[in-house]
Amino acid sequence: MRKKKEAARQARERRRDSRISEEDKVLIELLTNGRPPADKTIINALTKDVSPGGVRLLTNMLLPVNTLLKMEIVLSRRRRVVHAMGMVRWAHSMYEEEMFEIGIEFTQISPDDKMLLLEHTYKKRG
Repeated sequence: MRKKKEAARQARERRRDSRISEEDKVLIELLTNGRPPADKTIINALTKDVSPGGVRLLTNMLLPVNTLLKMEIVLSRRRRVVHAMGMVRWAHSMYEEEMFEIGIEFTQISPDDKMLLLEHTYKKRG
């Protein structure tokens, strides 16, 4: 138990951005070689927390580490949509393999959308 707590503390310290707990709708499109595949797959997810550098999601599909994604994150309180590309950095099974928690790092995000997330994160914290 102590090792898990220490690992969680170290993971928090590695994060560069402040995170806020929040549930927002996310539409995910899987990418192959940086492009959508011929058989386009859209996955619905909810954020568990959000930061200017990435998101933690809850979804019913396991996404392998290093999967490249295109995302639309609907910031419901702001009535704005953030468009970003990201890479799956970690994934954990929850609820007997029915739900999955996924950590995604943004790899491409416009300066405007990054600023929106910065403002959103700090306004909600304050």
